[in-house]
Amino acid sequence: MRVYANGDGIPDIWAVAANGAVRFHPGSKTALSGSGTQVINPNTYWPTRLSIG
Repeated sequence: MRVYANGDGIPDIWAVAANGAVRFHPGSKTALSGSGTQVINPNTYWPTRLSIG
Protein backbone atom coordinates (compact mmCIF):
# COMPACT_ATOMS: atom_id res chain seq x y z
CA MET A 1 0.00 0.00 0.00
CA ARG A 2 1.37 3.39 -0.97
CA VAL A 3 0.37 6.48 0.94
CA TYR A 4 0.89 9.94 -0.50
CA ALA A 5 0.91 12.94 1.82
CA ASN A 6 -1.49 15.04 -0.23
CA GLY A 7 -3.58 12.14 -1.55
CA ASP A 8 -3.00 12.74 -5.28
CA GLY A 9 -1.29 9.39 -5.96
CA ILE A 10 2.05 11.01 -6.91
CA PRO A 11 5.08 10.52 -4.60
CA ASP A 12 6.01 13.53 -2.48
CA ILE A 13 9.30 14.65 -0.92
CA TRP A 14 10.00 15.70 2.66
CA ALA A 15 13.29 17.54 3.14
CA VAL A 16 15.22 18.70 6.20
CA ALA A 17 17.12 21.97 5.76
CA ALA A 18 20.49 22.63 7.42
CA ASN A 19 18.74 24.76 10.06
CA GLY A 20 16.42 21.89 11.04
CA ALA A 21 13.31 23.13 9.24
CA VAL A 22 11.24 20.40 7.57
CA ARG A 23 9.77 21.24 4.16
CA PHE A 24 7.13 19.40 2.13
CA HIS A 25 7.41 19.27 -1.66
CA PRO A 26 4.33 17.88 -3.44
CA GLY A 27 5.28 15.69 -6.40
CA SER A 28 4.05 16.21 -9.93
CA LYS A 29 4.10 14.09 -13.06
CA THR A 30 6.95 16.12 -14.55
CA ALA A 31 9.06 17.87 -11.87
CA LEU A 32 9.20 19.54 -8.48
CA SER A 33 8.86 23.29 -8.45
CA GLY A 34 9.34 25.99 -5.88
CA SER A 35 10.88 25.74 -2.46
CA GLY A 36 8.14 23.65 -0.86
CA THR A 37 6.12 24.44 2.22
CA GLN A 38 7.75 24.65 5.63
CA VAL A 39 5.84 22.30 7.93
CA ILE A 40 8.16 22.32 10.96
CA ASN A 41 10.08 25.39 12.10
CA PRO A 42 13.87 25.31 12.46
CA ASN A 43 15.09 23.35 15.49
CA THR A 44 17.99 21.18 16.59
CA TYR A 45 16.13 17.83 16.57
CA TRP A 46 15.52 17.18 12.86
CA PRO A 47 19.05 17.50 11.43
CA THR A 48 20.07 14.43 13.43
CA ARG A 49 17.26 12.18 12.08
CA LEU A 50 17.98 9.70 9.30
CA SER A 51 14.39 9.24 8.08
CA ILE A 52 10.80 10.27 8.61
CA GLY A 53 8.15 7.59 9.03
